[in-house]
Amino acid sequence: MKKLGSHKIGLIGVGNMGTSILEGVLNRHLTSPSRVWVYDKATDKSKAFARRRGVKLASSLAELVQKTDTVLLAMKPQDFVLFASENRSFFKKGQGVISILAGMTTEKIAKALGKGVVIVRAMPNLGAKVGQSMTVLCGKNKKALSFAVALFSGCGEVVTLPEKRLDLVTAVSGSGPAYFFHLMELMTDFGMKHGLPCPVAQTLAVQTGLGAALVAQGSKVSCATLREMVTSKKGTTDAALKVLKRKRFGKIFEQALKAAMDRSRELRRI
Repeated sequence: MKKLGSHKIGLIGVGNMGTSILEGVLNRHLTSPSRVWVYDKATDKSKAFARRRGVKLASSLAELVQKTDTVLLAMKPQDFVLFASENRSFFKKGQGVISILAGMTTEKIAKALGKGVVIVRAMPNLGAKVGQSMTVLCGKNKKALSFAVALFSGCGEVVTLPEKRLDLVTAVSGSGPAYFFHLMELMTDFGMKHGLPCPVAQTLAVQTGLGAALVAQGSKVSCATLREMVTSKKGTTDAALKVLKRKRFGKIFEQALKAAMDRSRELRRI
């Protein structure tokens, strides 16, 4: 795994996603804590993270921007416009900016911060918390994109795609963990409804999901083929899948994904 060298990284927004990305980078020793700066307007959060991981705590946004080579934007998207208007003068020509802000295009970021910055957009997901994120990156600068690949490799798998695909990516993998959580929630509820204690029902659902994901990850065949392999004709799995097909589960799920993709497009226009 590629190290990040002497590159200094600044995180703006010490929330779940931003800290999960840094946790992965630090846990895999891709950089040292002394090369990482953090800032959040909720100072208790930033102080706690800085103390726990030994990273540097910036006293202001201006200090963080001025003392780092690449700035990771992980604040709430609605806070970006004010941030940009108050801090754009502190950015250096050629400074890297990696944004995980939903709906915020590279064009919007460049316009807000000035044409001198080098922008990469990233769409990670909640798997970053356990080093298993699926992150999609887009950007035109090869050097900046290469750095972003190394950075996000610290918390999972990484692919690069054109920016026009990010609305689709948001629907499939960005929001994706919630779909699996909901399925496990439904399986847990069914188990409890029919007599299982909650901890047992949840363990059955979660472990089954984990096992299925690991089998699919390590397999050379498609998920469709794996499904067929565990579906005996006229067996219990076959009975369940026939109900899903009859109730048009595939069509319903396709509509759900499209709704997420359409919402991502709406956010981009705000």
